[in-house]
Amino acid sequence: MNLFKLILKIYGFSILVFGLFRAALYFWQRQEVINDGVTTSEDVISTFIWGLRFDILVSGFIFLIAYIFLIIYDLTSKNIYKSIAFWWTFVLFSLAFMLTATNVVYYHKFYQPVTIKALEWFDQPAMVFGMIFQEPRYWFMFVPFGLVILVFYSLLKKWFRQYQPQDIPVKKKSVIYISLTLLIFIGIRGRIVHAPLRPEDAFIHHNNFLNELKLNPVFVFEKSYETFLKDRLHPVELMPVEQAVKLVQNSLGVTQPVNHNPISRNVRFDTIANRKNVVLVLMESMAAWKMAYFGNQENRTPFIDSLFRQSIAFTNMYSNGIHTFAGIYGVNFGYPEIFDKHPLKGVDVKIYNGLPQVLKSNGYQTAFFIPHNKDFDNLGSFLSKNAYDHIYFEKDYPKDSIKTIWGVDDHFLFNFALKKIDKMAAGGQNFLATVLTISDHGPFYIPNHIEGKTDRIRATRFADWSIADFMRKAAQKPWFKNTIFLFVADHGEGHNRRYPIPLTYNHIPAMFYYQGIQPQIIDKMAGQIDLFPTLMNLLKLNYTNTTFGIDQFTSERPYIYFNHDEIEALIDQTHLLLLDRHQTIGLYHYRDGDLIDYKVKEPQKRAEMETYLKAHLQTAKYILDNDLQHP
Repeated sequence: MNLFKLILKIYGFSILVFGLFRAALYFWQRQEVINDGVTTSEDVISTFIWGLRFDILVSGFIFLIAYIFLIIYDLTSKNIYKSIAFWWTFVLFSLAFMLTATNVVYYHKFYQPVTIKALEWFDQPAMVFGMIFQEPRYWFMFVPFGLVILVFYSLLKKWFRQYQPQDIPVKKKSVIYISLTLLIFIGIRGRIVHAPLRPEDAFIHHNNFLNELKLNPVFVFEKSYETFLKDRLHPVELMPVEQAVKLVQNSLGVTQPVNHNPISRNVRFDTIANRKNVVLVLMESMAAWKMAYFGNQENRTPFIDSLFRQSIAFTNMYSNGIHTFAGIYGVNFGYPEIFDKHPLKGVDVKIYNGLPQVLKSNGYQTAFFIPHNKDFDNLGSFLSKNAYDHIYFEKDYPKDSIKTIWGVDDHFLFNFALKKIDKMAAGGQNFLATVLTISDHGPFYIPNHIEGKTDRIRATRFADWSIADFMRKAAQKPWFKNTIFLFVADHGEGHNRRYPIPLTYNHIPAMFYYQGIQPQIIDKMAGQIDLFPTLMNLLKLNYTNTTFGIDQFTSERPYIYFNHDEIEALIDQTHLLLLDRHQTIGLYHYRDGDLIDYKVKEPQKRAEMETYLKAHLQTAKYILDNDLQHP
């Protein structure tokens, strides 16, 4: 076998594998194309042709070093060089195939290609791999991946064994080398004329899924790593800090900051403090679309729907981000998540003047109930530094209560929390108890008595049933009548995406409930960052607000912002603006389901929304960079 045939076979196999995984992703997510109603079969064919170009590009990059060693082998006949080329090819392409397989399940979960953001959880490899092995839908990709690796190793070994240096003149070899090198570099460029292929070249269709489907996951991952390095060397500056701070101060009504924090303002109430206990329940993946109130007809959340109508409830509430840590961060501490920066991790864990700090300074006990390992997302360290006195986690629960890699189920956790809350209440001191649920996150543990067509429906019903059981038992406790319950999702869940990000991942329910409440529906734009100031109004406790949140009872915001990893969003009652680090991605009339991008057609609205969003992100970054957020 000559060098040309060897390269052709390696390229052919890699392109076939990339194409098969692309097809798997397409068929798993094809509902996005069906729901579109506009996309044609020609659009789909064009997507796969574009994908072929990106696959050739990636294959060329991966193979380039091996190709150089094969040329040296061809000239010297020394087997060491062939061996290096073999292992380079096998290892690098295997990693590429693994990333491509991972991308299929990652995209299904987060509605975006896998980026360097995914590596954040690899400081907890046991939990990551435990989740993979306990979740059957992940096997859908990793079993084929294993087979691909076995076949690839076998074929590659055979091909390299058959490949031997050709006994031809050096001049002729040189022509072959130059020709092959030229072809490889054309493939790496992606085209002969114009600049090399860029990610934005794929985004020429109105359907964002098809645009992202074109991109090879290795290409996307590498570009995200480039961005990560650039941000480390040159941090993103969205607008001048002084201008940003002034705009945010005006937005929040801050005329004169009361301390070092430029958005600090004193909040005083005319009435006597209403020193109620607080139970905060962060409901895993409880997207608004799962509720009957928002149109779901699967009867997933009968109790939550009932409670929603008996509470002070928010219909336009948006989560801080798409991960649990973002929800914990937003509800408790009132700061936005800035692009893909993990606010709970890092060598410099910040201390905030948030909900637990303010209540603790008012004599409250504080406790946080984690269903799993406290080290996941650095929860244990972050929460203990931020005024949570008692943190209960996996090691505090009996071993037989651990059901999945995510620890204990909601029913067990609520019962455990009730016992600890009883002890806290017995001392006569007010308390803040935060419960982080998990049962609506795969891999699922679902008792047999929970019925439903699918495990996903059953998981949500089990989460709902567990909350109903918790509230029934809590109502029998002496502390119940003096307690405010705040139920809010940590984030939503992807469903029927129409725009570059699925709004369903951030549109969530939130409700305050207590004995004697006057039910109220609040339709104003709201975010998790507003829940702390709004709760303080219910408690009538004077405090200094150093967060980006507003009291929804007394104030109104024109927009609410939220994060989807490397995309920031801003939304009002009609418009949705999407922004990455460098440009505005789009402006949409989301209420109408309109797919037209209005960023050029409505320049004034775009400019207004861009300024608002950039100002808040830049101000938050300035405060955090200078450690001005602390009490």
